[in-house]
Amino acid sequence: MGVDEPVAVVGYDPGWPLAFDRERRRVGEALGDAVVAIEHFGSTAVPGMAAKPIVDILVGLRVSELREKQMTALVRLGYEYLGEAGVSGRLAFRKRGPTAYNIAAVGWNGRLWQDSLLLRNFLRANPEEARRYGRRKQQLVSQGVSTLLKYSERKEASIQELLRSARARPNGSPP
Repeated sequence: MGVDEPVAVVGYDPGWPLAFDRERRRVGEALGDAVVAIEHFGSTAVPGMAAKPIVDILVGLRVSELREKQMTALVRLGYEYLGEAGVSGRLAFRKRGPTAYNIAAVGWNGRLWQDSLLLRNFLRANPEEARRYGRRKQQLVSQGVSTLLKYSERKEASIQELLRSARARPNGSPP
C-alpha cells in the first residue's frame, strides 16, 4: 500500500487521548533511548475538533535515524514504515486497525517538532479557530476530496495560515 489512502473526517471522539496514552507507552518501549519525548498532536489532540479518525503521535528523536532493532520493534507493533512520506526530515509510520495511528518521528526540538506543537497548542487555546479549521476539513470531504494526498494538499493553506496566527501569538491565547 502506498502513502495515499481513503480519508474521512468525523466528530471528536473523547477516546482519542486514551488511545494515545496506551500507544505512547508501546511506542516508547519499542524505540527506547532514541526518544526524547512523545506527544499527541494533530486534530485528534484538540478537544472538540473534527478530525480524521487517526491518532497522531509525534516522536522527538535524539538522532535522525532509527536503528534496525527499533524499526523492527515498530513493525512488530503493527506499524508500516512510509519513509519521509513527502515531508523532509520526518520518518512516517502508520498502523491501521480498530484504532488507527500515525507516527511522525522527527528531530526533537527541531522545526517540525516545534511547528507541530505550536499548531496543536494554538488550536487548543483557540476553540473558535479549531471549529473553523474542523469545518474546513469537513467541507473538503463533502466536496469530494476522498484521498489523503489530495486532502493534505487542499488543507495546506489553512495550516500555514494557522501557523502564522500561532506565531503572532506565541502564548497561544486568543487576541
